[in-house]
Amino acid sequence: MINYKNFFSGLLVVAFIFQISKFYTFYLEYSDWQYADWLINYQGGFIRRGLIGELLFKAQNFLSLDLDILVLSLVILIYLVLTIVLIKSIKFLENSKIDILIFLSPGFFLYPIMNSEIIGRKEILLFAILGLFVFFEKYLKDRYLLGITIFIIFVLSLTHTGLLFYSPYLLFLFFLIKICRNKKISFFEILIITISLLAIFSLIYFNQASKAQVLEICSSIKNFVKNDCINRGQFLWLYTPLTEYVDVKSRLNLTTNFVIYLSSLFFVFIFFSIKLYFAKFKSNNNLIDSINPFVIFFLLFLCTIPIYIVGIDWGRYISMSYFSTYFIYIYLIKQKMIKFDTKKFFFKKTVS
Repeated sequence: MINYKNFFSGLLVVAFIFQISKFYTFYLEYSDWQYADWLINYQGGFIRRGLIGELLFKAQNFLSLDLDILVLSLVILIYLVLTIVLIKSIKFLENSKIDILIFLSPGFFLYPIMNSEIIGRKEILLFAILGLFVFFEKYLKDRYLLGITIFIIFVLSLTHTGLLFYSPYLLFLFFLIKICRNKKISFFEILIITISLLAIFSLIYFNQASKAQVLEICSSIKNFVKNDCINRGQFLWLYTPLTEYVDVKSRLNLTTNFVIYLSSLFFVFIFFSIKLYFAKFKSNNNLIDSINPFVIFFLLFLCTIPIYIVGIDWGRYISMSYFSTYFIYIYLIKQKMIKFDTKKFFFKKTVS
């Protein structure tokens, strides 16, 4: 009988090769969305989405490498890290029908293969960091944990604005780590988190780019993007007013979109929802233990609703939530902080 864990590892390696190969084609053509987005920087002034691009811009002189090579190398490195942590996660899955269906969800690692246009987008940084947190948080000392969490949220949010709405997943993981270490969450920590989130939101909201700024950015990277950079891809949206985002949404058939993506949400999360609904937290925190895990993860998903209101890549956003949910789920299993009703049909171990 086939060993499904080895099979899943093989699938992840195939997915890694496919994604790197596809991103390489984006790199060759200087694609507007997948490749060029990584080059947005601060050469025209401080703006949203520019942090990683600015770091790469500074690194090109230090490392004596072209920017396009740095982007390609960074994306390959992120995908490599993501693949490694996903392979490590497999050993924490049970050989049950429902865990197999959770892993093979169309919103998980198979989604970029079905929709290759999302390959290389900046959210892969979130996935890789969540995976690293899950498997290597034990090397972080207690006194650094909050600072590193806040720092990561800053980096992610200033690299991809939409990732601010996924920060609750990171913060929930931070709380779980504290609980696992038998440490109380203090009022001071909650205050620092609140102030930090408000500061990040303010930095993003009050630093929308102007057309002149984007023109300077395009000029600074003119050898690594297409000639009309300012009128293409994410560079165009950098200086597009929020009202035009709304106008684009108004021209869509929202009724059709709701039907399609609500159906997608159901099929992507159905097995995860079943397993979480028939589960209980098992920690040293009475408040957490009294709440159904499904409720917690549903609330985390609700925190991402603003990005659905502003953006139109709803399938991509659903996938981002799924990846985030998966890594927290693995952490809970890894730390034995969740238990399941094994009497349910789907939980029966039937695969070896």
